[in-house]
Amino acid sequence: MFDEIGQIIFNHEIVANASDFNMGIEVETIRVDAASKLTTEPYPKLLGDQRQNHFIKTDVYQIQSEIITPTAPKSADAMHYLMALNDTLRNSLAPNELLWPLSMPPALPEDKKTIPIANVAPDQRAYYERWIATRSDTEGIPVGVHLNVSISDTVLNTVWETQKSSFASFGDFINAMYAKIAQGFVYYRWLITYLFGASPLAEQHFFKPGEGPTHYVRSLRSSNFGLSAAIQPDFTSVRHYVNSIEDNIQGGKLFSEAEYHGSVRIKSATGHLQDMLKNGADYLEIRMLDLDPSTAVGVRTSTVRFFRILLTYFMMTDPLAPADQINGKLTQGIAMNEVVAMENPMQQTIYHHEAQTFIDQLQQFGATIQWGPEYQEVLDTMQDRIDNPRQTPSATLCDHIVDESLTSYALMMANRYQRRARENPRPFTGFQNHPDMSVEELRQQLFGVNGRPEKFSSRQSKGSS
Repeated sequence: MFDEIGQIIFNHEIVANASDFNMGIEVETIRVDAASKLTTEPYPKLLGDQRQNHFIKTDVYQIQSEIITPTAPKSADAMHYLMALNDTLRNSLAPNELLWPLSMPPALPEDKKTIPIANVAPDQRAYYERWIATRSDTEGIPVGVHLNVSISDTVLNTVWETQKSSFASFGDFINAMYAKIAQGFVYYRWLITYLFGASPLAEQHFFKPGEGPTHYVRSLRSSNFGLSAAIQPDFTSVRHYVNSIEDNIQGGKLFSEAEYHGSVRIKSATGHLQDMLKNGADYLEIRMLDLDPSTAVGVRTSTVRFFRILLTYFMMTDPLAPADQINGKLTQGIAMNEVVAMENPMQQTIYHHEAQTFIDQLQQFGATIQWGPEYQEVLDTMQDRIDNPRQTPSATLCDHIVDESLTSYALMMANRYQRRARENPRPFTGFQNHPDMSVEELRQQLFGVNGRPEKFSSRQSKGSS
């Protein structure tokens, strides 16, 4: 069950620390008007200067809002930040604006060049313009959820004390830990697409005539029709990962590290790849979740708990394959994801056996480390989705399709969440006069000195580009 590092974590009775990954959450949404057309409103004035606000920004296009929570030592605290910031964003919108609750955009204009690029600093705008010019005219429009996660310092320091003789440096040890977790997520993305995919169709003008699938699917956003990576890095180790990205930049396949938009990115808090080779990686960015339209914040607490299960499992158990076979294994997993993403969401996946085997392994793992009932409930929900594909998010969405569109459903949910936000008796308005507030100032203003989330400062993850 456990590999050597997992056994050390288990023997030192720090499994609770091991599963409390530091977490920051990024949720992208699209602003629309009451008729579901892309908004023409500028960045909300109540959020202050968008170039200074670290927590609510625009993404590639001005219509895209992105909430970036501070890193918190517990996922529940990250969710508290997300709820508060989501409510803040909604209360800052113009009277006729809503947040579209789906990953795939509403009906688009025929000429995508009329969608304004974000009003960002000149160097960032130049990057966006160059990126858009090298992609299809809709590739940067779908939105989703990213989880930024880092391993507890307690875990890293405890395990390091017993592993010093096996690694040349503390940085190399940290990188080995992150590489193994990254490999697990790259391979098992197909299962996450099955369990959480929620983009079965595209609205009008997303595809050109004759393009796109001819049937409903599990996740357009997670398929090659969505935001696909131009290259596949070498995940054998962090050093191989860094070298492969830099080789692709030098070879002209990428023009910067930020252009790699894969489902998993290994990150340095400084933003410089080479720093990871000296000091170790700071966090992983996991970028494979569609928006969940059944919740106002775009991602459920139960989903985050499932990711914590996966993070802990990948960290404490044997790697997917020997080092010389890992990239072949990951290539297989990437191909499986494309198959799953394009399957009919009402039908059982062709990888049902593989999914069941892995869930059984997670059940055994959870029983061994004695996770609480809330995690058993999450695994039970995942088992229900494997047994009955009609319980998956994408299949549930198919029940709401009217005239080949989800617009009616999306507007119903968007209005529901907006009404709820407007009922907040004390909405946060601090950004208007102080958009560049620090994490500590934000925490105190949102939750009070003694409120949630907990104070935290360590190897924190930061919002990514």
